[in-house]
Amino acid sequence: MILYACAKTSPDPMADDSLTPKGAISSADLPKGDITGFVKLHDEFGTPKADNAGMIVSLEGLQTAFPARTRPEGRFTITNAPAGLYNLSYRKEEFGNTKLIGIIHTGGSVPTTAPPINIWETPRTIPANLTVSINKLTISLTGIATPVQPAGTAPEQQRRVRVFFGRDDKVNALNYTMTLPQFTLAPGGTGAFSLNFLADDLLSFKPGERVYAIVYGITATENAYVDPETKRTIYAGINPTPSNVVSFVLP
Repeated sequence: MILYACAKTSPDPMADDSLTPKGAISSADLPKGDITGFVKLHDEFGTPKADNAGMIVSLEGLQTAFPARTRPEGRFTITNAPAGLYNLSYRKEEFGNTKLIGIIHTGGSVPTTAPPINIWETPRTIPANLTVSINKLTISLTGIATPVQPAGTAPEQQRRVRVFFGRDDKVNALNYTMTLPQFTLAPGGTGAFSLNFLADDLLSFKPGERVYAIVYGITATENAYVDPETKRTIYAGINPTPSNVVSFVLP
């Protein structure tokens, strides 16, 4: 099923030939064609879903309309889109929003096929009660994560977190200076965790500088992409509820 967004807006120079400079090509003159692709949905631990329907796929770039929905097998078709360079946005409740960047669409009778994408369900992992301690050059972040993992949880079912570091207390998963590879939380009866790393791992900071840290629950496959404007990696596979922010002076 193809959905079209209808909104009353002011004239768009890209869509109004009367506003197009002489000799330029308007969007109406560009060749049009279909964009197809395939989405495979997984639960938060990577088990494939039987039903891949309902993921909304839309275009960013020359046009922002032309959304489509995936069918149960995961296929989608965006019809009659003008040729251009696009980012494909994938959104569904409980799966967050991820993107494929820089899809070249030439238009014409042969559809453009986007690379297949695997998208994991938003994890339920929520870290809290974050504290920090330093022993010489080793920095430890401790806290509590829910849901609690029982002892003996299989490795592929163990929960994961990612730490983001910044230079002020506004640090978050979209506004950060650097991050480290994700940590796997050891199963146990309390949900307590300890994330340990060295001062030398924080290459973006200098000794004596105050560093702020925040922790998010994340899936093993993070559906990460690089934002073309900020050049920052966006990790789509995170739980939007983070820990509190803590700070420390880098030894």
